Amino acid sequence: MDLQFNSTRLVKVKDIQVPDIFNRRLKTGIEKIDSLFDQGILPGSASTLCAQAGCGKTTFMLQLLEGLSVNGYSVGYFSGEESIYQLAYTAKRVNATNVPVANCTDIDQIKLMMRDLDVIVIDSFQALTSEIKMNSRQLEKHAVQTLTRHAKVTECAVIFIMHLTKSGDLKGGTIVPHTVDVNLKIDRIADADDEAARVVSFDKNRFGPLNELECMIERAGFNFQSEVIRTDDASDNKVANKRSRKSADYDKIMQLMLEGEMDIKQIATLMDGDPSRAYTRLRDMCTCGTIDKTGRGDTARWTLSMATRVKLEQLNDTVLA
Repeated sequence: MDLQFNSTRLVKVKDIQVPDIFNRRLKTGIEKIDSLFDQGILPGSASTLCAQAGCGKTTFMLQLLEGLSVNGYSVGYFSGEESIYQLAYTAKRVNATNVPVANCTDIDQIKLMMRDLDVIVIDSFQALTSEIKMNSRQLEKHAVQTLTRHAKVTECAVIFIMHLTKSGDLKGGTIVPHTVDVNLKIDRIADADDEAARVVSFDKNRFGPLNELECMIERAGFNFQSEVIRTDDASDNKVANKRSRKSADYDKIMQLMLEGEMDIKQIATLMDGDPSRAYTRLRDMCTCGTIDKTGRGDTARWTLSMATRVKLEQLNDTVLA
């Protein structure tokens, strides 16, 4: 796709024939994602995806690439953040087993592989490397210009996962978001009833509207069919806010564990059958020392910690006295 960026001659719009590529889209087969991208990803486009840690950047990209792969497109996930074994673990959990992954960060190597691919994800842009000696600013400029230009030549869409600072700002300069065609982000929905609520939205989209997609993230990945419920403070029958719901969940788990050790299936039953919510509550309770965990994966079990049992006994003694 030659966009002729060096053309300086003025031409009347009526005399310009728009390339057919602008009418072609790479579809994932996941209706909500394709609608988000205005019926699919434009071949040769360059995008960024940013979010705070834990919002689901890797999960979202793996599910997107899985949909494209199942639809017959050639895709690749290049990671400088996680080993292929860590990626495979996550990919299998979210049923994205058709996605090819590699620990490749060299710009020239990725550029060569783009000739045979339709869409690639680079995780993360900040992890890219080159054999050419450059300072960080020069490397940033070289990386984004080289790969975005090659995306246009090969018609291979490239998506850069970007790091954010603790304050929520994009790490590095502004050259990357200004150079690419699309800037995507994933945010938690502050006024949603569930902390697993996410919104995927555009800050910039040269090829379509600034759509957004609200959904829930679960242990098995993003549930694109789910509905986000917001807390309605004006309603007499409002759903309990997040803090009170958390407290209620903690109380349920504590009551159950008074009977002995529990597994994730038992805890998930208390959380309306939601394993993701169950894991979140258990992790919080482990962190503050309320419960202890033994084992891993399906063999994991949780029990009240000794400190918690002592506190409960002291409370009972006080009440009886």
